[in-house]
Amino acid sequence: MRLMNQEKSSGDGKETVKSENSMTIRMFLLEIGCMLFASLGIYLLEFTGLIEQEKDYLLMYIVFSVLGIAVTGFNLRYAAIRGELDYDNGEHLDRFWLCYMVGVVVAFVCTFLPVAAWPFLPIYVLLGLFGSLDTGILGATLLLSIPVCMAGAGAEVFVMYLISGVFGVTMFKRLQEGVDGFRTGIPFFVSMGGLLVCETAGTVLVRNAKPSFELFVLPAANLLVSGVLLVGIMKFFSEKVIYRYRVNYLDLYDTENEILTALKQEDKGTYMKSVHTVHFAERIARKLEMNVESLKCAGYYYGMGEKLAELFAAYPFPPDAVMILEEYQDKDKSVRHRETAVLVITEKVISTILQLQGEGGDVNYDEVIDGIFEQFREEGTFIQCDISMREMETIRKIFKEEKLYYDFLR
Repeated sequence: MRLMNQEKSSGDGKETVKSENSMTIRMFLLEIGCMLFASLGIYLLEFTGLIEQEKDYLLMYIVFSVLGIAVTGFNLRYAAIRGELDYDNGEHLDRFWLCYMVGVVVAFVCTFLPVAAWPFLPIYVLLGLFGSLDTGILGATLLLSIPVCMAGAGAEVFVMYLISGVFGVTMFKRLQEGVDGFRTGIPFFVSMGGLLVCETAGTVLVRNAKPSFELFVLPAANLLVSGVLLVGIMKFFSEKVIYRYRVNYLDLYDTENEILTALKQEDKGTYMKSVHTVHFAERIARKLEMNVESLKCAGYYYGMGEKLAELFAAYPFPPDAVMILEEYQDKDKSVRHRETAVLVITEKVISTILQLQGEGGDVNYDEVIDGIFEQFREEGTFIQCDISMREMETIRKIFKEEKLYYDFLR
């Protein structure tokens, strides 16, 4: 399979500044667009008679909406500058504002719905996933205030959706940390359970009526609609964020692609060592819940040495894989990431065992592995790395369990 070519950066400082300025302008335009959209929507609802509000209250709603969006925008930009946004959201702030416009529409629609049927849980999760926990909570809460004020809902309604929304967005935080990168089952059912409890307390118990089928119709409908919307959000999020580089990884993994094929023909020893490295790296990454795909990719290409810079410019290497490879190649800096530590350890174990096997005689694998780990400890190789001692022992154990595999290295 032939790899796709990646667009090359010009490296020109002026073009970089121009691109950043263009991004900033676009972000401000989207933010201002949200302000105008919300203000116009509130005005049209009153102008068309769909809601009846005094002029002073109408102006107050517009001012509060504009200020709320401005505060949300400031929080978003501040978090982006400090690198506090989740996933790659700092590089795609436009996604947040597009989601926010969707939230504005939902807020207007909720004005005409019974309070028990407001689907605000998906809005909290949507803004949290495409921003950060605090930005999502802030933005969704300000949106929630629109129908609460315009529909004249009570404080219990605001508190009900605030609690269920905050609980839900917290459950869906940092989905990519799972072994397979995307686990939503438990967050989904737990957040839906939280919504059910809040709905029961906010719309059923507050009526002081005997429980009946009619009382639970709207909460049940809200659960159904919110569940469907959450599934749609998860699908959209997985395609745009979690599995954004899936095709790239599949191309880079393909042992028949042009890079690995050339390596196999030119230096079969290095190629085979990369294959063995990937075998251990993948097993360790899954055991310790690391980024499996990026570590596998780094395992295949770390032996390219000085050619890596050219490969990064010519082919679509995902950022996480580039980070591991660059950190591995930079011998002057300490290892900081767990995935890089795994690559360093695996390469050292494989290289040492291959060398000893080439010298002939029996190899005591346990002694070799213990010696390598002791050397890393004495040299302080991972003293600045975020890998724990327990994880180091788990890695050591995995290598010792593979004695039969080492016989195939000969």
